[in-house]
Amino acid sequence: MKKKIVLVAFIISLPLWWGVNFLENYLEGVFFDLELAKTPELFVNNSVEERQLAELKLDNQISRSLKELDINALAALSVKIDKDGNEKVLFDQNSEQELAIASLTKLMTALVVLDSYDYFQLIPIDEESIDQEGAAGDLKMGEKLSVNNLVHMALIESSNDAAFALTKPLGQREFVALMNDYSKNIGLNNTFFNNPTGLEPDNYSTAKDLVKLTAYILEKKPEIFDITANTSYKILKPNGNLHHFIAESTNKLLKEVPGIIGGKTGWSPAAGGCLLLVLDDPNSSSYYINIVLGTDDRFEEMKKIIDIIQSF
Repeated sequence: MKKKIVLVAFIISLPLWWGVNFLENYLEGVFFDLELAKTPELFVNNSVEERQLAELKLDNQISRSLKELDINALAALSVKIDKDGNEKVLFDQNSEQELAIASLTKLMTALVVLDSYDYFQLIPIDEESIDQEGAAGDLKMGEKLSVNNLVHMALIESSNDAAFALTKPLGQREFVALMNDYSKNIGLNNTFFNNPTGLEPDNYSTAKDLVKLTAYILEKKPEIFDITANTSYKILKPNGNLHHFIAESTNKLLKEVPGIIGGKTGWSPAAGGCLLLVLDDPNSSSYYINIVLGTDDRFEEMKKIIDIIQSF
C-alpha cells in the first residue's frame, strides 16, 4: 500500500518538478540577458578570449604537426595572418636564405604595372618581347594587347613575353628600377630584381620577404591574386576577337585544393621549382601564406604543408 502511495505521489509531482526546472532555466536566461545588458563587455570579452584561445590552440597543433614534416626544398615558410595583420609563423625552413625566385618575380611585375598603367592601355609587341624564353602567350610582332590581357597572361600562364612587353611604356631599366624601389618601400630587405620575368638568376629574394610582398599585395592590389586564381582565361584582341585561350593555369593545385585565394608558380634552372600559395582559413577571417623555394617537386612539397593545415 505504501509503495502505491509513493508511486502516485511521484507521478503527481512530476509536472511540478518539470515546471520548477523550466522556471529555473527561464529565470537564468532572463538574469543572463539583464546582466549582459548592464555589462556586455564582460561577456563579449570572455567570448572573444575563448575564441582566441581556441584559435591559438589550433595554431599550435598545426605548427607542431608541420614541424614533423620533411620538406625537400631549400626554403619553406608557412605563416598565418589575421584580419589585423598579426602574423604567426607555423613552419620555417631557411626563410631568410636568399634564393633565385624565377617567375615569382611576376608578382612584383604585376604590382608595378597596375600602379603605373591604365588597365585598358594598349601595349605594342616588339621583337625584343617575343624573343624572351618560352612560347607562352603566343604573341606576334606588331600586334597590340591591353595591359589587362598581358597581366593575365603573365600571371596565369606565366608568359615571359607578356611580362617583358609590360615594361615597354616605361622602358625596361626604369621599370626594373621601380620594382626595386617598391621592394625597399615594402621592406623587402633581401630582395633584388634585375628583370621583370625571373628568367635570370639575378632576381633573388627570401621566403620571409615574399610573405611581406604577398601581404602587401593582398592589402593594396588584391586583384593580382584574383587573377592568379583563374584556372583558365580568354585573351582578347582590342577588337574583341579571341587572341588565344589559356586552357590551364601553371598552378595545377587550383583544381586540387579548396580555398585557394591565389598564388604563383616559378621554375628556372637556377631557382628550381618555386611555389607561393595563399589559402583561406574557413574557420576565421585569417589566411595562410605558404612558400616553397628550390625544390624538385613544388606541388608535392606544397601539398605536404596544405594537407596538414586543412586536416584540422
